[in-house]
Amino acid sequence: IYLIKLMSNYKCRIKTETDEKKWNDVLKNSKYSTFFQTYEYLKSNSESSFPIFIEVLNDNNDVVGQLGMKVIGTTVLYSSPIFKKITRFVSSIMKRGIWVYGPIIHTTDSTKRLEILQEILKAVDDISDKYNLVHVEGQTPPLDSLIDDNYKNIFTKSQYSKYDFVTFVTNLNSSIDDIWQGVSRKARGDVVRAQKRNILAKEMETQDELEKYLLLNQEWARSKGLVITEPLHDMDILWNNHNMGREKFFLAFDGEKLISGIRVGCFNDICYTNFVINSYLDSTNLGGTLLSWFVIEWAKKNNMSIYDFSGGQKSNSAQINSLLFYKSKWGGKETPYFIFIKPYKKFSYKLYLFLFNLVRKYHKFKMKRLMN
Repeated sequence: IYLIKLMSNYKCRIKTETDEKKWNDVLKNSKYSTFFQTYEYLKSNSESSFPIFIEVLNDNNDVVGQLGMKVIGTTVLYSSPIFKKITRFVSSIMKRGIWVYGPIIHTTDSTKRLEILQEILKAVDDISDKYNLVHVEGQTPPLDSLIDDNYKNIFTKSQYSKYDFVTFVTNLNSSIDDIWQGVSRKARGDVVRAQKRNILAKEMETQDELEKYLLLNQEWARSKGLVITEPLHDMDILWNNHNMGREKFFLAFDGEKLISGIRVGCFNDICYTNFVINSYLDSTNLGGTLLSWFVIEWAKKNNMSIYDFSGGQKSNSAQINSLLFYKSKWGGKETPYFIFIKPYKKFSYKLYLFLFNLVRKYHKFKMKRLMN
């Protein structure tokens, strides 16, 4: 833990460990805080990453701003044995800071929001120097309706590049019938067809079911040319998160066979679709579609107020738009958010991008071969 006394009315506290309950309780002071800024999401069981907790305090020592980020030292979550060997030799260019759906600023005063944001970004610069980061990348919270041009300009003046993204958000305070009518006709038809096929959708209940989910995730990754060498590595953490309600897992079975799974982040009455995985042994698998509606019903019954289906980058690319199209079928309101990236070591960052794109092309090549 260390403190930065800033040339302003604020000071910044930066930690690699914090009190779980206090951090999460303060997050709840904001209506747009989500699972991605919680202690549970940031705390990792991985040897290649660790969390950073940033707090901005006012003169009364009240926390008025928070940002949770991860320092990560690998190229990608999934890779092949060949590329894992390569990345061991170039690990120095892989170290980066990542945050999702932050910062969280606990005031609606526009001037104070900008001041607090500036202090948070100064803290990120200090973290970059301390941990020798190549770049940082952060996503703004889609539910923060006060993000305006002045807010975005703070990032630009701090040498961040901005990329436009959208997600799809449903207000669960509407009736379940109104939410159903907002779902596309095609998706509603697929849900009904899945039910007629007696596909069973359910909330995960046992550790054995979690193990089946993680092994299905390994199978899903393999179908895309990716390799997960330790599929059960985070099993204890995930089981704990599921039991405490921070994450929930939902499964679809065709008879005894697990065919689909959805992993959902839950915090502050907001649900977020984190992962959707399917078995591709059946080309007409409707398990994921059935689960998507099942989870909406579950969230509504459990008094959640918002469902975020996740999204992607705004683009004219047909491939990217096809991914967004599936997410848009569930009736959520298209909601903008932004990704900001700041390289600290430009040459290393260019090399990082080259290797990242090389890995992605390799995975696409392997996926095509598998499909053929």
